[in-house]
Order: sequence, then structure tokens, then C-alpha cells
Amino acid sequence: MRFSLPTFRMFDDLPRDLRLAMRLLMKDRWFTAAATFALSLGIAANTTVYTVVNAMMLRGLPVAHPDRFVAFDDSTHAPLAVSYRDVEDWRASATRFAGLAAYTQASMTVDDAGHAPEQFGGAYIAGNAFQLLEEQPQLGRVLQPEDDRRGAPAVVVLGYRVWKSRYDSDPAIVGRPIRVNGVPAVVVGVMREGFRFPLLEDIWQPLAAIPGLATDRREARTLRVFGRLADGVSIGGAIAEINAVAQQLAREHPDTNSGARVLVDPFTGTPRHPVYLALFGAVAFVLLIACANVAHLLVARSTRRWREISIRISLGATRWRIVRQLLVETLIVAAVAGVLGLLLSVAGVRAYAYAVNDINFPYWYDHRWTMDRHVFTFVAAICLGSAIVSGVLPAWQLSKPRVNDRLKEVGRGSVGAGGARRWTSALLVAQLAFTLVLLTGAALMMRSFVAVYRADAIVDASQIMTYSLRPPAVKYRTAAQRMAFFERLLDRLDGTPAVQSASITNAWPFGYTPQWRAAIDDSSPTDEHVAFTASYVTAGPRYFETLGVTVVRGRDFDELDGSPGHDAAIVNQLLAARWFGGDDPIGRRIAFVDPGLRGAKPYVATIVGISPTVRQTVLEDLSPVIYAPLRANPPAVGRLLVRGRAGTAPLTALVRDQLRAIDAELPLANPIPLDYMKSGSRWGHRVFGGMLAIFALIAILLAAIGLYATTAYAVTERQKEIGVRVALGARVPQVLWLFVRGALAQLAAAVTIGLGGAYGVGTLLSGMLIQTPAHDPATLGGLAVLLAAVVLAATVVPSRRAARVDPAIALRYE
Repeated sequence: MRFSLPTFRMFDDLPRDLRLAMRLLMKDRWFTAAATFALSLGIAANTTVYTVVNAMMLRGLPVAHPDRFVAFDDSTHAPLAVSYRDVEDWRASATRFAGLAAYTQASMTVDDAGHAPEQFGGAYIAGNAFQLLEEQPQLGRVLQPEDDRRGAPAVVVLGYRVWKSRYDSDPAIVGRPIRVNGVPAVVVGVMREGFRFPLLEDIWQPLAAIPGLATDRREARTLRVFGRLADGVSIGGAIAEINAVAQQLAREHPDTNSGARVLVDPFTGTPRHPVYLALFGAVAFVLLIACANVAHLLVARSTRRWREISIRISLGATRWRIVRQLLVETLIVAAVAGVLGLLLSVAGVRAYAYAVNDINFPYWYDHRWTMDRHVFTFVAAICLGSAIVSGVLPAWQLSKPRVNDRLKEVGRGSVGAGGARRWTSALLVAQLAFTLVLLTGAALMMRSFVAVYRADAIVDASQIMTYSLRPPAVKYRTAAQRMAFFERLLDRLDGTPAVQSASITNAWPFGYTPQWRAAIDDSSPTDEHVAFTASYVTAGPRYFETLGVTVVRGRDFDELDGSPGHDAAIVNQLLAARWFGGDDPIGRRIAFVDPGLRGAKPYVATIVGISPTVRQTVLEDLSPVIYAPLRANPPAVGRLLVRGRAGTAPLTALVRDQLRAIDAELPLANPIPLDYMKSGSRWGHRVFGGMLAIFALIAILLAAIGLYATTAYAVTERQKEIGVRVALGARVPQVLWLFVRGALAQLAAAVTIGLGGAYGVGTLLSGMLIQTPAHDPATLGGLAVLLAAVVLAATVVPSRRAARVDPAIALRYE
């Protein structure tokens, strides 16, 4: 029989194929239910993840033509940071953009007559940014390019939340002068409700208002840049142009711009993270497992349809006609599974939104955990793809034109047994291999989650409150002035009965911390061959006491550390073990420097103590940490830690009173319990680890069901053989071994294939793993044992029933 190509006349018979397919699927309800259930789980998992990623990384900004907006990153320097002078040169030379705009986020203290000082999240932003975003104010006007010129009058735009909460929605606020970070500025506009660009900001000033920006050196990389492509320009053309500009700047300024390569990506507000790629890979495996499950169910079902297909072929049906009929049946199953999977994914997306409810995502996410046309298109595509992937091979196998051989085999009851057995074996190996890969990802993430808890347990955060302090630069211009302010505040808090201890740092534990370059002894931290990266934390004299941890060797900082002639540093145990090996670090010298400031002089200090390893990262492994005395580098924004003697409830009012006694114009911002901060920083491992665990459970469930069904089919197929063996004296273990040995062979092949995928998953997740090897033999061995237990259980249960059947009944079986 020749394979006839389909023509448009095939649609004439399509209604008939649909009616026949519906009757056959209704007749074989158990197959239909099992296949629909398997596919719906795979479709639901994929739709859930796609909806989340679509909201976070694909939709773009909530503006007109979001696909025209791009973000820039100078890949050779600090992540997502560009210098102001480079931005000016880009804007002067780039022609394929409708405009470029720079911004930087900053805390802004608002102070004016009749209101207490308050601190808000704000941004210094280019004067053309609002025009690029095509945003209009609710009152007044937005920032203009002329506001961003040197010497221009100081102006400020308020967010809707500030206008409503601080000024009671007073329209007369426009034109009124207020003080921002101690500098007078005139309110020129109020933005619409909900606008908080770029992430969660509530107040905006032009870039010209940044202190010292005009004198910043080219190596001072503090800005982020976004742009809008000109009409008709592709992102590839924009990348080529901006990199040509960067290369020109590298030739003109080799000391600061050598080797520069600029990255240009769609501006979505969310950086791409490998975990999303891992989640996509996980749900793709779930879907492939579901398709393999349906495919081997179709192969097993096909052996009962040999007579029907053979008769239809003998009556003149073409091979395409047979394949089309079988694919229509699979398409119906996929369509029903798609509807059910879409409903399940709604629950999945809501569960994800609930799990990340306390996370500070960009302002437009609150309304984005919804499905749009892209999601529905995705669901339709994976339904069609699932039907094709799971249905084509069984349909092709079943439609082979071997009519005479099949009609002869019908009488023997072994139609197509060899081909079906080979296909089901291959499909089961694929399912088990994919399941091992998913189990590996879930196990690594869960081990990391446990490691995070263990690492965080060394800090008793239950009695600690955290606050932000931003001394205005106009009043506290020098490091000595900031240090004097911090010391006065700490002295007052130490004399308060409700306070056990207090300290100030530049970075809270469990959060993002500056990464500095460091080197041991006489080496230079700028030498790539010997330098390493470590978290840089400034710590007051009672920092470790406030955290409730004790320096394990050496001593803590004292009041003199950080002053001239008293250069000291403390390193954590991880740094000591990694970079000193078995040597004693106490008394050794260490040099460290901010890599974002080229030409900056390294700080060289003597190591006086070794601290426990307190986590200073989010979604990353524990890092080496260098603690420098607060006096050596008082931060512009201080992070105040206060441990209470009887809980945290009375601390905020007490600290605010002490602060007002020192500086009534300085607000106490961001009062957050450290325990809450610690818990929130683990959200990535909790959420992503949980999702991978759910997907792995779905995979192992589908694999177990598939193996059980295959074994049950094989038992039915070999019923006569089993009866003969039992009649001749075969015992139960011998009959069981007939099926178990095949399952073990499939398991061995699956583990061999799956180990390669497991290695890749470990590599992909390595950046997120905490104290967990990416390729841990113990983890892989344990998962292989777990998979073997599932395989044996799914094989032994149906085969035991066959081994205990009455031989007389088995021999009469047709």
C-alpha cells in the first residue's frame, strides 16, 4: 500500500472521523481517562510556568510598544552599572534609538513644614525618561530635559502614594517647595496612581540632582540605562551600533573602557535568572513524560485494533487515511487535556502568586499573574504538539500495510506483540530517564533549602529590628561627620534599658552585599591571578554581639579599630578555610577594594578575628566575607540593627525618639524585623525548590503508572505462557523474574541516559546551590535507588497476580 499525500478533500471526511473517534474514545473510557489525566498534568505544569515567566520577563514594561524598549549593561564592569560619562557619549553617538535614559535608585528623605521627615524609595532619572515612556502626570508636569542641565532649578515629581499619604491628595502641592535629602526643590508634578518606575519608586528627581555627578570619573559606574528603539530598527542593529560606540570609547579611554562589550536586552524590569530556564526545562520534561506515557498507552491499545485496521486496509483505506483517523483521536484527547490543564494551571498560578506575595517585585506585577492571548496561544501550541508527539509514532506503527501477516496472527493472539513491546520499552526508558533528571533538580534544591536553614540558624533574629539611616549629604558631607552621628546614636541606644545592643553596618545579613576584590598578604586585589571576590561588610564595635554570634578565634572590633594606625579586619570561617587552608589567618594581612572604582586605593588591614559564616547572599551559595571596622568607611546609608531585651514591639518608637534627639530632620526608615527579612530571603529556594519537587512527583507518578500499565499489558499478553510455566512447576519468584528482569534492564538504560541530564541540571542550578555539590554522587545514587524501588513496586504488583493464577484458567485464555 502506498502512502498517499493528503489533499484538501480530506476535510470532507473530517466530521466522520470526529464522530468515529468520539465513539471509540467513549467506548474505551479507561484509556481515555488515563491519557487525558497524564497530558493534563504536563500541560498544566507548562502553562503555570509560562504564565509566570510571561508576566515577569516576556510582557515587558506596562507602556505602549513594550517590545521597543531595551536595557543596557556594561558587561565588563559592575553588573547593570554604567558611568554617567559613558551614557553621555552613547547618547551623542547612537542614532538607532529614539532616545536613551539613565537612572539610579536611591532613598530620598522628604522634609517640609507641617510634616515629620519621611524616607521614600526614589530614583534620580534622566529628564527625557518620562517622554520615552510616554507617561503623563496626574497633576502638573513630568521632568523635562532642561531640568537635567547643570545649574537648573531643583525640581521633584511625587508619586501618587506620597501625594495621597503625606499631602492628603492636595492639588496645591504643585509649585510648593519641599526639601529632598536636605536640599530645597519645587514640586512640579504628581504621577498617576500605580506608576512607580523603575521598580517600586515613589519620588523622582533629575540626574543633575545627584551630588557630585558632574565631577564623577568615567570609572564611577552607578547608573542603569534603558532606551527605546527608533522605528524600523531591530534589536540586532541597535546592538551592533552601541558596541561600535563602546569600542570607540575603549580606544579613546583605554584605562577605563578597554575590552568593553555592551549587552542589550529587552527591558522587562526583571533580570534573567538560570532558575527560570531550569523550571522551563523541568516542565518540558514533565510534558515529554506525559507524551511518552500516552504514546505507550496508545501502543498497548493498538494491539487490540489490529483486526479493525487490517480489515480497513484490505477494503482500500490508504495509510494516510488510517494515520489521520488515529491522530484525530489523539487530538481530541489533547484538546480535552488542554482544557483541564488550563483549569489546573489557574490554581497553580494562584498558588505561585500567594507564595511570592511578600516579595518586592516591580510595581506592575500585582496585576500580571493573569493569562493573556500569549498564554492561550501557548496552550494551543502545546496541545497540538503533545498530540503529534504522542500520537504519530503509534499511528505510523499501527498503519503499516501487513494485512496478510496480521490476519494470520489474529488467530494466534499475538498480533504485533514484538513491535509493541519494543516501542513500550523505549518509551518507558525515556520516561524513567526524564524522571531521574527532574528528581535530581528537586533533590539539589531541597538540599540547598535545608542548608540555608542550617546556615541561618546561627543568628537568633527573633529579638532584632532593622532600620535604614540616610544622613543628608548637605549636612553630613564627610566620613568623619557621618561617623560622629552614628556614634552619638549608638551611645544613646546603649544607654536605653530596653536595648540589649545595637550596631550599624552597610549591609544587612541575609541580603545583597557589595562584592569587593581581595588578596592575601602582599598581593594586590587588582591582580587577577591572586585576587578573589568576597562580600564586604562594615561593622560597628558590637555588631556580632547584636547578631548573637561570637567570634570563634581572635577578637571582635574595638573602639579604636578603623582609626589611623589601627587597621583591622575580621574574616568569616568560609574565607579562612578557602584561602588560608590549614594556616592561621590571625595576624596576616588582607587587602580589599571596590572593583567599581578603578584607581581606588585598596584598604590594607591585619586580620584580628574569625567569625562564624553568616549568610550575606540571596539565591547564591554562602560567600567569603570580609568585615571592616565601621570607622574605616562609614556608609552613606547606614543599616541599624537593634536587639531588644523583651521583644521588638517597643523598639521602633524608642529608636525614633533617640534619633529625633540627635537630628529632628532625619527620618527612621524601613523598620523591618530581621527574622522577617531572614525568612523572606529564602523565598527563592522555598518557591523554586517546591515547584521542582512538585514536577518531580508528577513525573515519578506518571512513570509508575506507565510502568504498571505496561507490565499489566505484558502479563495479559503472556497469560498462556505463564499458565504453561506454572503447570510445569514454575514458582512465583521465577514468574516474577520474567517481568522484573525486563524492568531492571529498562531501569539500567534509563539511569545511564538520565545521569547525563542530571549532570546538566546540576550545572544549571549550581549558582543557586547552598553548601550542596552540583554533581553529588550520594544524591544521584540515592535517587537511583528511589527510582529502582518505584520500578520494582510498579512491576511486582501486577506480575504477582499473574504468578498466582490458576493454570487451567490461564491455558483457556484467549
